[in-house]
Formats: sequence, structure tokens, C-alpha cells
Amino acid sequence: MIKLISLFLIVIMTGILFSSCAKKMKREDVEESLKSAMDLYLNHQPRIDTSGVKFSVLNVIYFEDKTYYICNFKVNMKGIRTHQLFDTTGAMAARISKDFKTVSRTY
Repeated sequence: MIKLISLFLIVIMTGILFSSCAKKMKREDVEESLKSAMDLYLNHQPRIDTSGVKFSVLNVIYFEDKTYYICNFKVNMKGIRTHQLFDTTGAMAARISKDFKTVSRTY
């Protein structure tokens, strides 16, 4: 009985040790991942003709919530309209999941 309890405690302590050693991402890595997730979202949507419009994410400011990041992006848009080039910079906001796979724009 005591061997069973000690084995159980060892398994629990090992589990706690491995779960507490999870590597945290650096701020720069999180920013780059958020920028690339938003870039993929903007430039690879099926409803947007990407031959005429290109987006590039310049800057990100974010807040880390429990299940997602709340982000504000500075985005540059270049495109061709009626044989004229246009170039504009604006702001976009989005929520991005912690695994950087789901993006939902808020504005």
C-alpha cells in the first residue's frame, strides 16, 4: 500500500515538474507570430483578388488575454485601381488565438 502511494506521488510530482517547465515565448517572437498570422489572413483570403491588392503588416500592439491576443495592427495596402497605383496605410484590429491559427477582425 505504501509503495502504491509513493509511486502515485512520484507520478504526480513528475507531471507537475514537466508541466511547469513549458517554455514561454519572448515578446519579439510573439509579435512576429502575430504579424505573420495577420499577414496570412489578409493576403490569402479566397474573397480578395490578391493580384490587385497586397497587404503588409508594419506594426502590432497587443494584449494577451486568457484564450487569445487582442491586437491593433498598422497595415500598408498597395494596389492597382483603374490603371493607377495607390498606396495607403491604416489601422486594423483583430483577435488572434494563442496558437496563431484563428484570426477574427474586429475592424
